[in-house]
Amino acid sequence: MSALVVPLLLGAVACGTDSGEGEERDGGAEKESGAPQREAGRAAVLKAMELTGEDIGPRREIRVLDNGLAAAYGKSDSAADPARCRPLDLMSSYSSSPKPKAFHPYAVVEKGTTYDKPKGEELVVGLAAHDNAGAKKVMAGLRDAVAKCGKGFESAEGTYGKVDDWPAQGIGDEAVAYVLQGGTHGEFAAARFTVVRSGSTVITFRATDLEAPSELTAPDLKLLDAQVEKVEKEEAEQGGGQG
Repeated sequence: MSALVVPLLLGAVACGTDSGEGEERDGGAEKESGAPQREAGRAAVLKAMELTGEDIGPRREIRVLDNGLAAAYGKSDSAADPARCRPLDLMSSYSSSPKPKAFHPYAVVEKGTTYDKPKGEELVVGLAAHDNAGAKKVMAGLRDAVAKCGKGFESAEGTYGKVDDWPAQGIGDEAVAYVLQGGTHGEFAAARFTVVRSGSTVITFRATDLEAPSELTAPDLKLLDAQVEKVEKEEAEQGGGQG
């Protein structure tokens, strides 16, 4: 299986756990651990933005992704060649530079899908909290990389032979959409990315066909619109999501 597919499928079928940590503290304890507390607060806000069963319909379900995928977002550097393509390399691992202040990933899959018996399409959603300047920088880097990396690039995960730009107007405050095609160890896969900025939140949608990884599939626009709407609503309630 290609490097494009394995992280998604492994993440989608391996359920993670919610630690429930991050209780409110007061006085000196809060001051002493202010940064972790702020991070926990941001993570809770991102989780509140997640789609629900009502949003996705009866034939799909939400899978909590294992901690390994969330940890991948800690990567903020890349050795991809050429260097101008590094934002694409980072995003293939749900990463970015600058790093987000908090990150919440989950997947929407057809009910009954497993690692051994994948069914239909999978949509992995990554919700990343930045400040406004950081979120805009992520989008600018991606847009520039898509424009300059049509012939692909080399990365630690494999060779991505082609990058195709796709239109993405009218979604959130700004959006970039593209198809990343490549393979490793003789396998080939294609994934369509739609990356949306809403205020200071960057939303990554990655759509793949689990049954036929080399076949191109698009994200369900109803899910995409529902997710962006939830982010916009939550950010408005949080006062603009300035981070």
